[in-house]
Amino acid sequence: MKHRISRIVLAAAAATAGVFLSACGLFRSPADNVFDSAEEAIAAREAASKIKTAQFEYELGDGKTSTIRFQAPDNVRIDVLDGEHSAVFCLNGKSGWMYLRGEVLDMTKEDIREMHGALLQTIPFRADFQEIFTDAKLQEETEDVCGEECKVIGAVFRLAPEVKAKLWIGKDTDLLRQFEFVGEDGVYTMQYFDYCDFDGITLPSEMFRFTPEGAAKISLVSFETNTEIPEAVFLKPEQYSVEGD
Repeated sequence: MKHRISRIVLAAAAATAGVFLSACGLFRSPADNVFDSAEEAIAAREAASKIKTAQFEYELGDGKTSTIRFQAPDNVRIDVLDGEHSAVFCLNGKSGWMYLRGEVLDMTKEDIREMHGALLQTIPFRADFQEIFTDAKLQEETEDVCGEECKVIGAVFRLAPEVKAKLWIGKDTDLLRQFEFVGEDGVYTMQYFDYCDFDGITLPSEMFRFTPEGAAKISLVSFETNTEIPEAVFLKPEQYSVEGD
């Protein structure tokens, strides 16, 4: 791929996982039931439905910081600050753009797909397990992960069936404790600790990310909801002019 988002900067920005709004269907598998419980544990439907905008601030253990801004229904912007390597990734509806190495670029379909994968870890109250994954199967055996006995689900990404994923969900708390997927260059793993309540939304305040390039600690610094976010934040720079230009 021309711009490998997950391998460069976006991988560091992807910070927390969760779900909202379960899919409906005539057939309910054991994995679907576990997904539903995890969705409700992360974000009660009533609380999530009231969130029109949100802003997350993260500190990354490798010296980077990240700001993630969301505007309903589907505008998302991720800013990663790392000195001269700072970057921006933005979805505005079904299209996307990014700022990399001093250039503003349109996202390809593959770029957008990768960013949607990252959003599983960044917008905990807007993702949908059944929408993101398919062929989900609940394993018979549980595993002890991140200090809790967990149910284990294997699945594949709906938009990329070649990408295998695995999720560990707490048997007693229904909270996501670990998420793993196998990319072209190896295994990517996220672990989640110290969940806290933010006005009905439950988020992990400490996370650890393991990639083929190494490991990093990620800390949630702040989380604000229904704060004013200008529409221009989500537009490509050439689509608007700074006042006075």
